[in-house]
Amino acid sequence: MNTKSVKNIEDFSSLTDLILTFNTEEKCSEYIASKRWKNGIVCPHCACTGKIYKFTNKLYYKCGDCRQKFTVRIGTIFEGSKIPLTKWFAALYLFACRSKGVSSLQLSKDLSITQKSAWYMLHRLRYGMAHPEFAKPLSNIVEADETYIGGKEKNKHLSKRKGLRGQGSIGRSLDDKAAVFGMVERGGEVRAVHVPN
Repeated sequence: MNTKSVKNIEDFSSLTDLILTFNTEEKCSEYIASKRWKNGIVCPHCACTGKIYKFTNKLYYKCGDCRQKFTVRIGTIFEGSKIPLTKWFAALYLFACRSKGVSSLQLSKDLSITQKSAWYMLHRLRYGMAHPEFAKPLSNIVEADETYIGGKEKNKHLSKRKGLRGQGSIGRSLDDKAAVFGMVERGGEVRAVHVPN
Protein backbone atom coordinates (compact mmCIF):
# COMPACT_ATOMS: atom_id res chain seq x y z
CA MET A 1 0.00 0.00 0.00
CA ASN A 2 1.47 3.37 -1.02
CA THR A 3 1.54 6.10 1.65
CA LYS A 4 0.13 8.59 -0.85
CA SER A 5 -2.99 6.46 -1.41
CA VAL A 6 -3.75 6.10 2.32
CA LYS A 7 -6.44 8.53 3.38
CA ASN A 8 -7.43 7.52 6.91
CA ILE A 9 -6.37 5.13 9.63
CA GLU A 10 -9.56 3.17 8.95
CA ASP A 11 -8.26 2.27 5.46
CA PHE A 12 -6.11 -0.45 7.02
CA SER A 13 -7.67 -3.85 7.54
CA SER A 14 -5.23 -4.83 10.28
CA LEU A 15 -2.42 -3.55 12.48
CA THR A 16 0.02 -5.64 10.43
CA ASP A 17 -0.90 -3.71 7.26
CA LEU A 18 -0.28 -0.42 9.04
CA ILE A 19 3.09 -1.54 10.43
CA LEU A 20 4.21 -2.82 7.01
CA THR A 21 3.15 0.43 5.33
CA PHE A 22 4.67 2.77 7.92
CA ASN A 23 7.77 0.78 8.83
CA THR A 24 10.23 3.70 8.84
CA GLU A 25 10.34 7.16 10.36
CA GLU A 26 10.72 8.68 6.86
CA LYS A 27 7.47 7.12 5.59
CA CYS A 28 5.59 8.37 8.65
CA SER A 29 7.02 11.88 8.26
CA GLU A 30 6.17 11.90 4.56
CA TYR A 31 2.58 10.89 5.33
CA ILE A 32 2.16 13.60 7.99
CA ALA A 33 3.67 16.19 5.65
CA SER A 34 1.25 15.22 2.86
CA LYS A 35 -1.71 15.62 5.22
CA ARG A 36 -0.46 18.75 6.93
CA TRP A 37 0.95 20.74 4.01
CA LYS A 38 -1.31 20.00 1.05
CA ASN A 39 -0.44 23.30 -0.67
CA GLY A 40 3.29 23.26 0.04
CA ILE A 41 5.49 23.21 3.14
CA VAL A 42 4.91 26.04 5.62
CA CYS A 43 7.45 27.03 8.27
CA PRO A 44 5.82 26.66 11.71
CA HIS A 45 8.08 29.41 13.12
CA CYS A 46 7.45 32.27 10.67
CA ALA A 47 4.66 30.88 8.41
CA CYS A 48 6.90 31.34 5.35
CA THR A 49 6.08 29.29 2.27
CA GLY A 50 9.04 30.44 0.19
CA LYS A 51 12.43 28.78 0.43
CA ILE A 52 12.14 25.61 2.51
CA TYR A 53 15.10 23.23 2.35
CA LYS A 54 14.69 19.52 3.01
CA PHE A 55 17.56 17.63 4.61
CA THR A 56 18.85 14.46 3.00
CA ASN A 57 17.54 12.32 5.88
CA LYS A 58 14.00 13.47 4.86
CA LEU A 59 13.11 14.21 8.49
CA TYR A 60 14.28 17.80 8.94
CA TYR A 61 13.48 21.02 7.10
CA LYS A 62 15.07 24.45 7.25
CA CYS A 63 13.39 27.75 6.51
CA GLY A 64 15.25 30.10 4.16
CA ASP A 65 13.80 33.21 5.83
CA CYS A 66 14.09 32.64 9.59
CA ARG A 67 16.86 29.99 9.27
CA GLN A 68 15.13 27.74 11.82
CA LYS A 69 15.13 23.94 11.60
CA PHE A 70 11.84 22.10 12.02
CA THR A 71 10.16 18.72 11.52
CA VAL A 72 6.61 17.62 10.78
CA ARG A 73 6.14 17.09 14.53
CA ILE A 74 6.26 20.82 15.39
CA GLY A 75 2.77 22.06 16.28
CA THR A 76 1.24 18.57 16.45
CA ILE A 77 0.48 16.08 19.21
CA PHE A 78 3.82 14.42 18.40
CA GLU A 79 5.87 17.52 19.32
CA GLY A 80 8.36 17.08 22.15
CA SER A 81 8.13 13.30 22.07
CA LYS A 82 11.13 11.04 21.60
CA ILE A 83 8.90 8.08 20.78
CA PRO A 84 9.29 7.06 17.11
CA LEU A 85 6.44 7.93 14.76
CA THR A 86 6.14 4.26 13.84
CA LYS A 87 5.00 3.55 17.41
CA TRP A 88 2.76 6.63 17.39
CA PHE A 89 0.98 5.35 14.27
CA ALA A 90 0.50 1.90 15.82
CA ALA A 91 -0.85 3.52 19.02
CA LEU A 92 -3.24 5.67 16.99
CA TYR A 93 -4.55 2.59 15.19
CA LEU A 94 -5.02 0.63 18.42
CA PHE A 95 -6.67 3.63 20.11
CA ALA A 96 -9.04 4.46 17.26
CA CYS A 97 -10.01 1.00 16.04
CA ARG A 98 -10.82 -0.77 19.29
CA SER A 99 -14.43 -0.26 20.27
CA LYS A 100 -13.66 0.06 23.99
CA GLY A 101 -10.36 1.88 23.62
CA VAL A 102 -7.08 0.66 25.06
CA SER A 103 -5.50 1.02 28.49
CA SER A 104 -2.02 2.41 29.01
CA LEU A 105 -0.91 -0.92 30.48
CA GLN A 106 -2.11 -2.85 27.42
CA LEU A 107 -0.63 -0.29 25.03
CA SER A 108 2.73 -0.50 26.80
CA LYS A 109 2.75 -4.28 26.28
CA ASP A 110 1.64 -3.99 22.63
CA LEU A 111 4.31 -1.42 21.71
CA SER A 112 7.13 -2.56 24.05
CA ILE A 113 7.32 0.80 25.82
CA THR A 114 6.94 1.83 29.45
CA GLN A 115 3.48 2.28 30.95
CA LYS A 116 4.31 5.94 31.62
CA SER A 117 5.09 6.50 27.92
CA ALA A 118 1.88 4.73 26.92
CA TRP A 119 -0.11 6.90 29.35
CA TYR A 120 1.52 10.01 27.84
CA MET A 121 0.68 8.86 24.30
CA LEU A 122 -2.95 8.14 25.14
CA HIS A 123 -3.38 11.59 26.72
CA ARG A 124 -1.95 13.21 23.60
CA LEU A 125 -4.21 11.13 21.33
CA ARG A 126 -7.31 11.98 23.39
CA TYR A 127 -6.41 15.66 23.25
CA GLY A 128 -5.90 15.47 19.49
CA MET A 129 -9.22 13.76 18.86
CA ALA A 130 -11.14 16.15 21.11
CA HIS A 131 -9.50 19.29 19.69
CA PRO A 132 -11.85 21.39 17.51
CA GLU A 133 -9.31 21.56 14.66
CA PHE A 134 -9.54 17.81 14.22
CA ALA A 135 -13.36 17.59 14.19
CA LYS A 136 -14.66 17.54 10.65
CA PRO A 137 -18.30 18.56 10.10
CA LEU A 138 -20.93 15.85 9.86
CA SER A 139 -22.33 15.34 6.37
CA ASN A 140 -24.92 13.34 4.42
CA ILE A 141 -27.97 12.43 6.53
CA VAL A 142 -27.63 13.69 10.11
CA GLU A 143 -30.14 12.86 12.82
CA ALA A 144 -30.41 14.96 15.99
CA ASP A 145 -32.16 14.48 19.30
CA GLU A 146 -31.95 15.61 22.89
CA THR A 147 -32.25 13.87 26.22
CA TYR A 148 -31.92 14.56 29.91
CA ILE A 149 -29.43 12.50 31.89
CA GLY A 150 -29.46 12.08 35.64
CA GLY A 151 -30.62 9.71 38.32
CA LYS A 152 -34.10 9.50 39.76
CA GLU A 153 -34.77 11.41 42.96
CA LYS A 154 -36.07 8.31 44.70
CA ASN A 155 -32.69 6.60 44.17
CA LYS A 156 -30.70 9.43 45.76
CA HIS A 157 -29.65 9.55 49.38
CA LEU A 158 -32.23 11.25 51.58
CA SER A 159 -29.97 14.22 52.28
CA LYS A 160 -29.36 14.78 48.53
CA ARG A 161 -33.01 14.83 47.47
CA LYS A 162 -34.72 18.08 46.54
CA GLY A 163 -38.07 19.10 47.94
CA LEU A 164 -39.86 18.85 51.28
CA ARG A 165 -38.58 16.26 53.75
CA GLY A 166 -36.69 14.46 51.03
CA GLN A 167 -39.84 13.83 49.01
CA GLY A 168 -38.70 15.59 45.84
CA SER A 169 -40.06 15.05 42.40
CA ILE A 170 -39.95 11.42 41.37
CA GLY A 171 -39.80 10.31 37.78
CA ARG A 172 -39.27 12.54 34.80
CA SER A 173 -38.46 15.88 36.44
CA LEU A 174 -35.96 17.92 34.47
CA ASP A 175 -34.86 20.17 37.33
CA ASP A 176 -31.85 18.11 38.39
CA LYS A 177 -30.93 16.50 35.09
CA ALA A 178 -28.32 17.51 32.54
CA ALA A 179 -29.54 18.36 29.04
CA VAL A 180 -27.55 16.59 26.31
CA PHE A 181 -27.90 17.33 22.59
CA GLY A 182 -26.71 14.61 20.23
CA MET A 183 -26.19 14.27 16.49
CA VAL A 184 -25.35 11.17 14.50
CA GLU A 185 -24.31 10.83 10.89
CA ARG A 186 -25.85 7.70 9.39
CA GLY A 187 -23.07 5.14 9.22
CA GLY A 188 -20.64 7.66 10.72
CA GLU A 189 -19.72 9.58 13.84
CA VAL A 190 -21.75 10.53 16.89
CA ARG A 191 -21.42 13.95 18.57
CA ALA A 192 -22.96 14.72 21.95
CA VAL A 193 -22.65 17.99 23.88
CA HIS A 194 -23.99 19.25 27.19
CA VAL A 195 -26.33 22.21 26.67
CA PRO A 196 -27.76 24.62 29.26
CA ASN A 197 -31.40 23.78 28.55
